[in-house]
Amino acid sequence: MKQPIATLLLWAAALQVPAGPTAPPVEGAPDAAALYAERCAACHDHPRDRIPPRISLAVYRTPEEIIDALTTGIMRQQAAGLSTREIRALAVGITGKEPAAAGPDPDANRCRATGSTAPPLSTQPGDWNGWGHDLANTRFHGSPGLTARDLPRLKLKWAFAYPSRAAFGQPTVLGDWLFTAGAGRRVYALDARTGCTHWSHATGSVVRTAVVVTRLPGEGGRVAAWFGDDKARVHAIDASTGDALWTVQVDEHPGARVLSTPAYHDGRIYLGVSSNEEVAAADPKYECCTFRGSVVALDARSGRILWKSYTVREAPQPTRINTAGTQMYGPAGGAVFSSPTIDVQRGLLYAGTGDGYTSEGSDSTDAVIALDLATGERRWTSQVRAHDSWILGCESATPGANCPSPLGEDYDFASSPILATLRNGRQRIVAGAKSGILYGFDPEERGHLIWQVPLVAGSSHGGILWGPAVDGKRAYVATSRYDYGTGRGPGGLSAVDLATGRLLWTHPAPVLDCAWSRDRCSQGQIAAVTAIPGAVFSGALDGRLRAYAGRTGKVLWQFDTAQDFPAVNGGTARGGGMDFGGQIIAHGMLFVHSGSTRTRGNALLAFSIDGK
Repeated sequence: MKQPIATLLLWAAALQVPAGPTAPPVEGAPDAAALYAERCAACHDHPRDRIPPRISLAVYRTPEEIIDALTTGIMRQQAAGLSTREIRALAVGITGKEPAAAGPDPDANRCRATGSTAPPLSTQPGDWNGWGHDLANTRFHGSPGLTARDLPRLKLKWAFAYPSRAAFGQPTVLGDWLFTAGAGRRVYALDARTGCTHWSHATGSVVRTAVVVTRLPGEGGRVAAWFGDDKARVHAIDASTGDALWTVQVDEHPGARVLSTPAYHDGRIYLGVSSNEEVAAADPKYECCTFRGSVVALDARSGRILWKSYTVREAPQPTRINTAGTQMYGPAGGAVFSSPTIDVQRGLLYAGTGDGYTSEGSDSTDAVIALDLATGERRWTSQVRAHDSWILGCESATPGANCPSPLGEDYDFASSPILATLRNGRQRIVAGAKSGILYGFDPEERGHLIWQVPLVAGSSHGGILWGPAVDGKRAYVATSRYDYGTGRGPGGLSAVDLATGRLLWTHPAPVLDCAWSRDRCSQGQIAAVTAIPGAVFSGALDGRLRAYAGRTGKVLWQFDTAQDFPAVNGGTARGGGMDFGGQIIAHGMLFVHSGSTRTRGNALLAFSIDGK
C-alpha cells in the first residue's frame, strides 16, 4: 500500500534534518547536537525493539512530547541533571520544531461562568469510584442507571479536550461530580451532566491513575481525593475545592512511578509502585537494575507511610560488569502497575506483579501475591512464570549490554486481580497476563491455581493488558495481538466461565480502516473492560467502542471515537485509540477516554440516552 503524500513529505523533511546544527550555536545556548550524542544517540541511532529511530521522533513526535518524556516521562533518567534550557534545546534539536505557545486555559468553561452552582458532593449508590468500581475490582456496576436495552439509544452528550496529546487514566463519578486527570499534569473536577469545570489542580507531573474519592471520618465532613503521578508521588486534595492537602513520595528510585490507582479502605490508602527502569536499561551505560516493585499503605488523613512491602524480597546487590564497563545489579523488577484488590473478609490485599529485569531471578515476579492489610506481611505467593526477565532492546540480533540471560517474554500481570464471587458463594481470584492467559486462583487455598485458559498469543505489547470484568458467572476479557513495529494487529473480546475456566464465546474485532489512515491501525483491545447487567463494553486501539451482549457476545452498540468533536471547554477534542482505562457507567451516563501514546487523542467523551 502506498503511503499518503503528506506522510512522504514529512519523511522527506525529516531526512533533511541534520544530525546537529549547521550554523554556529548562539553564544551561551545549549549545544543540542552534543546533548543528543551524550544522552540519546546510543539508543535512538541504533534502534532495537520498541526504541524508535531518530527519524521517527522527528516525524511523529512534537517538541512538547519530547520535553514531557525527558521531564516526567520514561526518559527522565536519561535527562537527569539537565537544565530546563538544555531539555528544551534537545527537544528542538530532535524534532526540528519550536514548542508551541501555551495551550488552552485549563479552567475554561468554569461552571460559575455558565450560571451553574456546584451540587453537594457525596457518595451515592450509582457512583463509579476509583478503578474497579468496588474493592474487589470487578469492574461490574449492578445499578448503572441504564439497561442493555437502552444501549442502541446512546448518543454523545458532550466532549472535553485535555490540554495534552493523550488521555490517560479513567474518570471517577460521584453524583453530578466527575474527577479526571487525562495527561496534562492536572486533575479536574467537572460537572458530569454538562462538562463544565468546577476546578483544576496542577500536579507537577503526569497523572495516569484514576482518582479515588471518599469522605474522611472525623474531618468535619471533608471529602478528599487521592491519585498517584509519574514521579512516584501520591497526592491528596480537597475534592470540593481542589486545594492540596498533602503530597508524599512513596519511592525514591529515580525510575519509580505510580500507575496504580489508589484503593481506599478503613482510613488507609493502598497502592502499587512501578517503574520505567526496564526502558532506561536499554542504555549500556545505565547501571541495571535496582528497582523493586512494592505495595504501600498510607494513612489517608496525613499521608504517613504505614508499611511498604517489596515484591522482590531480596535487595539488589552488585553482580557483574557489562561489556560497556558498567556495574550491574540484581535482582530487580516485579513492578505493580494495577490497583490493589481488597479482601475485607480475609484481611488481605491482592496484587499482580510484573516481570524481572535481571538474570538473578525471584519467586515473586509474574505472580499474584497476598499481603496482610494491617501489616503488609506476605501471606502467600502464586507465581505462574518463574524465569521471565526482560528489558528493552534485547529482542534484536544485536542485544544490548544489559540484557538478562535467559531473556524472558515480558509477560507481566498488568491488570488488577479480581476477587470474583460466584453465584454459589464461592470465590475465585481472576487475573489476566500479557501472556494472553487468564488464570483462576483459589483464595481459600493460598492462591492455588485452579484453572488457566489461553485466549490469545502473548506479547510484550498485548495479550491481556489492563483488565477484565466479571459479573458472577462470566469473566469478560479483552485481548490484543498488537505489534509495536507495524502498529497493527487484531483484537477481540472473550467470555470465560468463572467456575471452570471454560471458554464460552469469542468475538474478534472487525478489521476496519482507522479514521486517521490504514497506517498503524490496530484492532487490538487492550483497554480495561466494563460490565453492567446483560452487557459488556470494550474499546479498541482503532478508536471503536462497542457494547456486547454478556451471554452471546453479540454487538449491541458501537461508536467510532476517533473523530474531532467540539469541546465544551473550547477548541477541539480529538479522539484516537482507546488504551488503559475503561468505560465508566454511572447515573445513566457512559464516560470514556479516547487517545493514547500509541495514537494521539485528548478527548473525554460523555454519552447519555438520546444525548439528553
